[in-house]
Amino acid sequence: MRRGHTFKRCSRCGRRVAERRCQRCGWDAFSWSFVVDIAPPGFPRHQQRRGGVVTRAEAIEGMARVQVEMQEGTYVKPSRLTTGDYLELWIRRVSQEGSIRPTTAKAYEVAVRLHAVHYIGTIPLQQLTRANLRQLYATLRESGLRRGGPGGLSPKGVHNVHLALHRALEDAVDDGLIKVNPSTRAHRVTPPRREMTSWSAGELHRFLEAVADLPSFPLWRLAASTGMRRGELLGLRWTDIDLERGVLTVQRQLLRNGHAIVIGQPKTNSGRRSIYLDETTIGSLVEHRRRQAELRGLRTAQAQRMVDFVSCRANGQPHDPDVITNQFRRLILSLGMPRIRFHDLRHTHASLALQAEVHPKVVQERLGHASVKLTLDTYAHVLPPMHAYAARRFSALVDSPS
Repeated sequence: MRRGHTFKRCSRCGRRVAERRCQRCGWDAFSWSFVVDIAPPGFPRHQQRRGGVVTRAEAIEGMARVQVEMQEGTYVKPSRLTTGDYLELWIRRVSQEGSIRPTTAKAYEVAVRLHAVHYIGTIPLQQLTRANLRQLYATLRESGLRRGGPGGLSPKGVHNVHLALHRALEDAVDDGLIKVNPSTRAHRVTPPRREMTSWSAGELHRFLEAVADLPSFPLWRLAASTGMRRGELLGLRWTDIDLERGVLTVQRQLLRNGHAIVIGQPKTNSGRRSIYLDETTIGSLVEHRRRQAELRGLRTAQAQRMVDFVSCRANGQPHDPDVITNQFRRLILSLGMPRIRFHDLRHTHASLALQAEVHPKVVQERLGHASVKLTLDTYAHVLPPMHAYAARRFSALVDSPS
């Protein structure tokens, strides 16, 4: 046990008192306090003082609690750091250290600075409770700022704020600033899944036929035939593609970070993957590379030294991801196609592959999902026909004469 002791303190002047009445000011009201040595053995002496306790028994209990926490290594030094100050420090740290994607860091920054700090920023970090966070989430649902003005955040918006706070407070626990994460079980409402939209095989065929003569056709064909994410498609280089074997490797993605376009890592570890290509896609890439080689002869020496992206602007610089999204939107509107997002080409690829009875494990690996469970949960809407097909196959195997 570390050394410590209790004592009485005058509630008026703060002087230690040995008798019932304070010898300095004559005040006869006092409370109990305790002091305990919290410095590890061999280190300069450092004491922790706490007061305002009504009885001596409570002071002894508090002192014993600090001593036990010191022995177990769970003691947290009292701090006046506010939640707002900590969150600002945390946002700067995660943005600078590069441990998360730039887009994720930007989402955390919006969640913290726009939604959280305004409501809980003045609360001392060590006094932040689960009740404070639940009140925050309720307030955001009712009157939180959203895109386009006030009106309350959507369930998904509130959930995003919770995810940012949970990550920040988890780091505070790891840094020894708080004992437990108050955000744990503070938000139990899972946001509803966004209704997934995709094209049928006929609609996708119609779209690819309509854009076959456009310079951007290889991009649309790759998106539809591989299920790659937008950033993965725009970050693809010719060195990542083996046209003879018909295999490409996903190693990076192109991301927007504010006004800058940056190269980042794949979204997850499983995002690094190899994808086999069909003959039509390989043919379109061969023709696309031939056209790029012709244009390269017209470029300046500086442009020739630029990174050789598969899909890029005329000067060799990478595309702006938002420009590609807007281009796809305008294209399907002009063709009168059912409206879907660019990302829904990924959903279309997965849905059609499962409908074609491709094994879910193969679909998972092509999409770069972390697990096959995620793939099956995401595309459960296409599974009922497969279940019916399995039932028919089983019946044909068992009930047919041998």
